[in-house]
Amino acid sequence: MKRWELLLGALALVLGACAPILEAGGPRYRVTEVELLTPDATERWAYFYGDPQTILLNGEALELEPPPERPHIWAVPGALWVDGQPNLREVLPPLRLPAETVEALPGFDFVVTTRVELKGVWLFDGRWYRLADEVPAGTRLRTEGEREEPEIAGLTDDETRVVLEELLARRGRGTLVLYQLADPVYPDYRFEPSPARYRKVSLAVQFGVPKEFVLGGNDRPQPAWEVLQQGAYSAYADTQPYALLAVSEAAFQQKVWPLAAGRRVPRPAPPAVDFGRESVAAFFWGTKPTGGYALKVAQVTVKGDVVVVQLELIQPKPGSLVTQAITSPFLLVRIAGKPAKVRFLDREGRLLAEARAQ
Repeated sequence: MKRWELLLGALALVLGACAPILEAGGPRYRVTEVELLTPDATERWAYFYGDPQTILLNGEALELEPPPERPHIWAVPGALWVDGQPNLREVLPPLRLPAETVEALPGFDFVVTTRVELKGVWLFDGRWYRLADEVPAGTRLRTEGEREEPEIAGLTDDETRVVLEELLARRGRGTLVLYQLADPVYPDYRFEPSPARYRKVSLAVQFGVPKEFVLGGNDRPQPAWEVLQQGAYSAYADTQPYALLAVSEAAFQQKVWPLAAGRRVPRPAPPAVDFGRESVAAFFWGTKPTGGYALKVAQVTVKGDVVVVQLELIQPKPGSLVTQAITSPFLLVRIAGKPAKVRFLDREGRLLAEARAQ
C-alpha cells in the first residue's frame, strides 16, 4: 500500500474517533431549564444544546437553530437558538414566593424564613453574599452572611452568568435575594423526542429587603405557615375582634369554618388541612360599616407553645370609594404543629384577640 494511502487511512480513523455518535432515531440534544419565580411572574427559560433539529413542545414544533453572530443578553455560548430567539422563554402567572429575608434590627444580620427546602440563599447589595447553604422547610435562620459569588447547582458558569446579569438588571438600585429551591415548581417533562439530558433549576427572587426588629437567634424557629383563606364577608356579627385556634378537624368544621364561610351561598367545601401535623388560627376582625377593610399577616413567631401572629390592619382612606355594605373581615392561617394558644397583635404589638387550642 502506498504511503499516501496509509496516511489517508490513519486520518480517517482519527476523524472517525472525533465524530459525534448519533443514536438511532435522530440527532440527540440536551436541555437546561431555569424556573424564575419573581413577584410579577413565573418564568421558564429553556436552553438547548446539540445538533440543529426540530422538536415538539406540547405538540407544537420548535426549530433549534445554529446561533447567529449577533450578540444577545440572554444568549449562552454554545446554546442553540429557538425559533430565532436565544432561548425558549415562557411567562406564567406569579406564585407566592416560598421564602422571605428581612434585615434584623438591632444588628447587622439577616433572618431567612422558608416554607420549602432550599439549596442556597444569596443576597446582592452592591456585592454578593452567601446567606445560607441547605435550609430545611419550615426554618427560620439568622445569619450574617459571607462574601461569596453564587454557584447555582445544576447550571454551568455561562448559564449562571446570564441569569444573574438579568436579575441584577431588573433590581434597579435595590437589594436582591436569590433562593435556589430543592424541588421544581413545575416537574413536568415536556419535549419530544426526549432529550439525552434534562436539567431543571428552580430559583425564587426577592426584590428589596425590609427591616424588622427581631429578638433572639435560631433557638426558637418560626413555624411554617401560610394564609389558608381570607375575605371580607364572614358570618361573625360582633364588633369586637375574635380568635379561634383549631387543632382538630372537629373544631375546624364545627366552629371555624361556619364563621368563615357562613355568608356564602352555597357554602363552599372547607380547604384541606392535615390536622395530624397542622393547626388553623382564625381571626375575625368584627363588623365594619363599609368595604375597604382588610387584614394582612406581617409576621408569625413562636414563644414556647404560643404562636403570635402580627397583623397589619388595613382601613379605607377618608374619601375613598368603597362598598356601601357591612363587612366582616376574617383571616385563616395554616400553622405547622400543635400550639396551645394563639395571640393576634397589631403592628404596634397591641393585643387584638387570643384563643386556646380546641
